[in-house]
Amino acid sequence: MNKIPKILAIDDDLNWLSQVPLILEDTCEVSTRSNIDDGIRAIQDTFYDVILLDLNFGNDPRTGLDVFRKIKAKDHSADVIVISGETNPTKLIQIMNAGITTFLPKPCTPDQIRISIANAVHAKQIKLKALNLDTKGQEKILIGRSSHMRRVREQIAFIVKNGIKDVLLTGETGTGKEVIAKMIAYQADPNCRFNAVNCAAISDGLAESELFGHVRGAYTGADRDRPSVFEIVGGGFVFLDEIGDMPLTQQAKLLRVLQERQILRVGSSEAKEVNFRSISATHVNLEHAIIQKRFREDLFYRINKEIINVPALRDRKEDIIDLTHYFLAQAFPTKRLGITEEALELLMAYHWPGNVRQLQRVIESIGSHCEEDSVIREADVCHGLPQVANVFGSRASRVLIGRYGASLISKERDRFEKALSAARGNRTIAADSLGMSRATFYRRATELGLIQAREVETTQSH
Repeated sequence: MNKIPKILAIDDDLNWLSQVPLILEDTCEVSTRSNIDDGIRAIQDTFYDVILLDLNFGNDPRTGLDVFRKIKAKDHSADVIVISGETNPTKLIQIMNAGITTFLPKPCTPDQIRISIANAVHAKQIKLKALNLDTKGQEKILIGRSSHMRRVREQIAFIVKNGIKDVLLTGETGTGKEVIAKMIAYQADPNCRFNAVNCAAISDGLAESELFGHVRGAYTGADRDRPSVFEIVGGGFVFLDEIGDMPLTQQAKLLRVLQERQILRVGSSEAKEVNFRSISATHVNLEHAIIQKRFREDLFYRINKEIINVPALRDRKEDIIDLTHYFLAQAFPTKRLGITEEALELLMAYHWPGNVRQLQRVIESIGSHCEEDSVIREADVCHGLPQVANVFGSRASRVLIGRYGASLISKERDRFEKALSAARGNRTIAADSLGMSRATFYRRATELGLIQAREVETTQSH
């Protein structure tokens, strides 16, 4: 959405209404209406990106909820931000139950309004990307606005611009290394071939045939020639996934192909020139694997002409919001699901040991249980992500999660981190300091993602 966002403000407070264009300055095209009838006419005549809506309108028996229902009947894509001085708990519950995801209590600051509108507009951009992509177009999408992802995009641009032929992607399982590999290939040449090989799944006996091809009669059952993956791509990309788990015997043969750009099919004595670009990926710390004699040092330097370290999701939590909107729109394009800010905060409070892949699976699970036009709330997140609720054992504390989930999770994680730090990593001492058994401490720390996080950090530091 490169156009200037169109904003409509409906409120009977003329003083506040006059401030809205000044608050948004030149960033938005702003229209204002001071009563319900004019507001309804406006939404019937024009499509707006975001609508700022009051709840109470003087002596008019109708409320902002009546306008909200008109908006949803007319344009499902419009985002509504309720800005009101309403404090009646019953009415506030009605607001949430109606499907409104953002509520700003009056008086609110100009920055709160700008941020809420910017978030709504950006969420719409993400949803449109998810809805408008065809299969090929998905390969050029990389979701996330964090500094980590900006750096990844810069590295991708550098690789494409300089035509680097051998790239290594490192990072934990589920961080999206294959998505990045496809993005590199797409940006280099939208029409090039992309062939993925799971190096961990290739057995020693079949590796040569799988990777390098064979000629007819090379072995029993080889009734026809089979080209290698390096031939098939014809100048395109071979994606060597989980290369850190490849057997050493096959690493030596792969090294020769990468060095000489030649392959020798099984059963043939004639080497063939091949033209390809390689992208390797691994969750293994290859430098540590080299020390342990599990990975060849010469192969490591061959595949890493450029290295991209793909960040864990816990290191770019601000991207969880965009990813959530994207996955919801992509998986449920006709449901038009919303999600509250509190539910998003709860998702951001979790540590995500399974990274983006786990987030996608959780969001799809939550969305599958939602009705059309419904709103995902904290209770839905707790249901779809039991690890969050399990951090607190009692039923009473689970009720608190539904109301204060994000802040409680953050405080609990801080408490466990401090205990581990004070105990210098000794879980028994840390458990004693918190007044719980070692087993209980281990379970809760694992649910919070702390145990895996510390183990990963320890591995990567060697």
